[in-house]
Amino acid sequence: MAASKFKAETVAYRWQRYHASLQTGHYLTVQSKRQDPVRVFFGQGDIDGACGVHVLSAVLVLMGLAKNSALQDMPRRKYGVPAEVWAAFQHTFFCGVFAHEFVELADSLKLPLNLTLRQDKDGGLDKWTVDNLLRGELVAVTFASVKNRRTKHWALCVGCEGTTSGRDSRTDTILLLDPSGSEPSFQAANSRLRVPLIGPGSRGGKTADELRKSKGAKPIDWLYEGPEWATEPMRLTAAVRFRFAYWE
Repeated sequence: MAASKFKAETVAYRWQRYHASLQTGHYLTVQSKRQDPVRVFFGQGDIDGACGVHVLSAVLVLMGLAKNSALQDMPRRKYGVPAEVWAAFQHTFFCGVFAHEFVELADSLKLPLNLTLRQDKDGGLDKWTVDNLLRGELVAVTFASVKNRRTKHWALCVGCEGTTSGRDSRTDTILLLDPSGSEPSFQAANSRLRVPLIGPGSRGGKTADELRKSKGAKPIDWLYEGPEWATEPMRLTAAVRFRFAYWE
């Protein structure tokens, strides 16, 4: 039979990948060992600066190291992981916590976790963050406003998003579980960091993959998008990867 004269059309689609343990529904949950699925999200109030504590709490629930209900009651707990988290982090509740202190305090809890910190001064922060997300890992990030640097915030990266055309796959979005936003319903994230396609900071419309792979690439000006915040360009300042200690 003669070969077809027409090439098959290239299949193009948009994809989304998020952490394997997340279960979407009315509430975002994770399956516990002996109980019904438990909620993951912890919301930040108007007065506190405890976004770092909320992010760590979500990680502990996702990794099965603490219960959601116990963490919500951490200031009144006398024993267990929630009590230890509060003892270590309570002084940061209103003023916030920097990335290096976050790692030091989390390590002091002696949990079966290995935390790896990368900061913007190390170089390659965007690439390192996206690479870990593509491997299905949990990464907490801090980001700051490009405009005024006054906005400094923690959020948990739970996945990424991009496009595929034929054999070419490109990442252009980081999916966030942001404690300052509302609890997500029927989705794994409540906000995102996206590479802008046009306008200031667009970098020629390149995707995150192209920017992070280019030699000597500058940090990416991500566009923060979420229902509670006005859209604003942000830059990653630090990232913390979480792994079980026995993975290493």
